[in-house]
Amino acid sequence: MTDNPKTIRLGVVKPTVTSKSLEDLQALLPDDIEMIPEYTGFQYKSLEEFGSSMPIYGEKIAALAAQGADLIHPEGAPPFMLQGFAAEAGYIREWEARHGVPVFTTGTTQVAALKALGVKWFVGYTPFAGKLAEAFRQYFTDAGFEVLFMGKPVEDADDVYDLTTEEIRDRIIAAFAREPAGAEALYILGSGWRVLDVLEDLEAALDVPVLHPVVVRCWYIRTKLGRSDPLPGHGRLLAAMPPFGA
Repeated sequence: MTDNPKTIRLGVVKPTVTSKSLEDLQALLPDDIEMIPEYTGFQYKSLEEFGSSMPIYGEKIAALAAQGADLIHPEGAPPFMLQGFAAEAGYIREWEARHGVPVFTTGTTQVAALKALGVKWFVGYTPFAGKLAEAFRQYFTDAGFEVLFMGKPVEDADDVYDLTTEEIRDRIIAAFAREPAGAEALYILGSGWRVLDVLEDLEAALDVPVLHPVVVRCWYIRTKLGRSDPLPGHGRLLAAMPPFGA
């Protein structure tokens, strides 16, 4: 812990230098949580980059541990989910044993949130397609869920990040209406999807919880630290603040 017992130092490994999600997360966390970022500088353009990323994450995690981080969060779903659910767990165990600091990934926070909400069947939207989308599906299948769909909600857009908040909201609503029945949640893979301001609009239209990575991180960190007071206005997960599930 730090010299100031009231301050928690949260080490975050950011995969890219352009994402605004760090600021989004900071706005949702208590003031006594200090974030220490490290950046990998990934381009997010190739499977080869994702597949060879674990040594880079290992270096960044070591750097954060050396800076006195109390918790370490290596972000980025594609690099870890491409490794697989079991392999990711192995990396986490190795890093925690080496540095004596709790480590959690994007995937582990999302698995925890789905379990906390009692979700078994869900639809997943991601800006990636093909082999990566299938790797995401397999990751959650291995974690014990049934993935009804995993892929782009907007096939005619090369990059969903080019859409406005209102455009992506409307297209998500339209796409979800075409998905198989029975989904208990919508999972969004991609911290940069600018939907935080319309999260409650989406939940009202879809009638299921919508799990955005920034919101899920906030819930996980607050729950991990025993800060379970409801945080309304940002979707069902933060409004309910359910405890960790089985």
